Amino acid sequence: MARVLIIDPHPVTKEGIKKVILQHTNLEICPDVTTHDESMLSLQKNKPDLIIMEMILKRTDAGEFIREIRSVNKNVKIALFSSCDNAKDISRLIDCGANGYLSKYSSAEDFIKGISHILKQKKYIQEPFSTKVRFDMALQKNEREKLNSLTKREMDILTLVSEGLLNKEIANDLNITERTVKNHLSSIFKKIEVSDRTQAAVFAIKNHLVKI
Repeated sequence: MARVLIIDPHPVTKEGIKKVILQHTNLEICPDVTTHDESMLSLQKNKPDLIIMEMILKRTDAGEFIREIRSVNKNVKIALFSSCDNAKDISRLIDCGANGYLSKYSSAEDFIKGISHILKQKKYIQEPFSTKVRFDMALQKNEREKLNSLTKREMDILTLVSEGLLNKEIANDLNITERTVKNHLSSIFKKIEVSDRTQAAVFAIKNHLVKI
C-alpha cells in the first residue's frame, strides 16, 4: 500500500486532504508533521511514496526543500498542492524536482486523478495551468542551454559586465587585454542572443549570476 506524507502549514487544509484520500483511495497517510525537521524525519522513518506539499511554506524555500527531499529519497513522488497559480513559480519547483501541480480549487475527482497520475510516475500539471507551465519550462530550458554554452572565462566576463565593469576594468581584473575582452563579449552576445551590454546584464541577473 502506497504511503502519503502531507506537508501543509494549514491544519484545515491538511484535514481536507486526508478526508478526500481516505474516502476515494486505499492510500495510507503518514502521521502529521508541522515543521521542516519533522518532515525530514518522517521522510526517513515512514518512507512515503508520495508527498503532497504546499508551495508556500513558513521560513522555508520550497525549491530548496524539494532538493533536500530529493537528496534523502530520489524516488519519492512530490505533488505540489497550492492556491498559487504563478506559472513561473510552478515551473521552477518542477525544475527543482516536483512531479506535478494540483490546484487547491480543484474538485476531489481532479485531485485524486492528479495524485494517481503522479504515483504512476507521470508528470501531471492540472489544467488550465499545463500549457503556461510547459511554455515557461521550455523558456527556462532554452536559457539554461545558453548558459551551458558559455566557457568559464565567458561566464566570468558576463558576471563582471553585469556588475557594471568597463572593458578596461575587466581586462585588469582578469589580467587579459581589452581586445581579448571585446572578443569574448562578441562570443557571449552571440551565444546568449543579445546585442549589447545592457541586455547581457539583464540576462545575467535574470539567470541569477549576480544578486541585486
